[in-house]
Amino acid sequence: MNINLVGIGLGNPELLTKAACNAISKSDIVIGAKRIVDSIRSDFVGKKFFLEYNTEKIADIIKSNAGSEISVVFSGDISLFSGGSKLFERLKDLKNCKINTFPGISSLSYLCAKTNIDISKVKILSFHGKDELLYHNIGSNEYTFIITSNGEGAKEICRKLISFGFFDLDITLGENLSYVNERITTAKAWDLLDMDISDLNCMIIFNPDSDKAISFGLHDEVFARDKVPITKSEVRAVILSKLNISSDSICYDIGAGSGSVSIEMAGLAYEGKVYAVEKNPVAIELIKKNIHNFSNAENIELIFAKAPKGLEHILEADRIFIGGSGGELNAVMDIIFASQKHPTVVISAITLETVAQISDILKQAKRYGYDTEMTAINVSKSKEVGPYNMMTAQNMVFIAKLW
Repeated sequence: MNINLVGIGLGNPELLTKAACNAISKSDIVIGAKRIVDSIRSDFVGKKFFLEYNTEKIADIIKSNAGSEISVVFSGDISLFSGGSKLFERLKDLKNCKINTFPGISSLSYLCAKTNIDISKVKILSFHGKDELLYHNIGSNEYTFIITSNGEGAKEICRKLISFGFFDLDITLGENLSYVNERITTAKAWDLLDMDISDLNCMIIFNPDSDKAISFGLHDEVFARDKVPITKSEVRAVILSKLNISSDSICYDIGAGSGSVSIEMAGLAYEGKVYAVEKNPVAIELIKKNIHNFSNAENIELIFAKAPKGLEHILEADRIFIGGSGGELNAVMDIIFASQKHPTVVISAITLETVAQISDILKQAKRYGYDTEMTAINVSKSKEVGPYNMMTAQNMVFIAKLW
């Protein structure tokens, strides 16, 4: 039995590839979502059509029609946000079944070709039933391609861009691509909000300053602080360097204070998650304010608790910073040592008593197979005194790393 997984392109039959056309012509049965089937039905008379998009139901139809040649049709290309991949996995172990795949023209390749954009430079996102992190992807990529769920979804992305401060970025909006009512518009987010946008749309956002994105090293002055302690920028930079956070890291900031480390963690783990744990209600309000002020902090989950409470997800974490534990450092580390992920842990301290405690923890960590190190940082900053500049020393900070 031949099963053809066919990408039909954007909907205009003229863009159906010759190979895909031949596969459907040879088929006895054609299965697909209503819009997709309706776009090709008149060109393939005499076929038995099933209107279905659910993977399991499609598999049942195929099993019930053993011996027939069947084409399952998908919009665009079967390799780009398509149900084709899922169906392939579902059918690959079916006996006496040969699966043939036929690529189609995707909305991405079509819009790039129409606008002369090099597709290799494009970051691909989908907001069609998914939640993606916009700020980092747009901030760090020259071109970002987005498929939305409907016209209102496109406008919601425009609103987010405005809230991020991306007022001046050019957005190329493609609507009803390949159809007679196709429309391609390049405009700013503000302008697109005033348009009546088709539900069948996609967009490419151009950011010419993507190469200027800062990984970490924010000035202390950009954070709301009040009287809550903050991890100073120089020390914070060393801590983040020691953590070596990946884009998809799951991070914990225990004793988050004003949230400066959490904010910078969120910037580095933009495809991951940051859990900020803090017991001080005043600090909690400051963290909320800082999360609101930083558009890149949309992946932070704030937890009002005193550790070791509030650590329900810590066994999922691969990067953990402990800046304060309220005297519960050993209890927190007992939980971390039970993790199968063997996370990278960084602990900061300014008192000799905490350093002594950390020293014992490092010995214990070696028994769990960790490598360890201790670093002491003494930062001095210049201060104007009359016509002179003098160096003023900050507290020495001890930073332990377990990995």
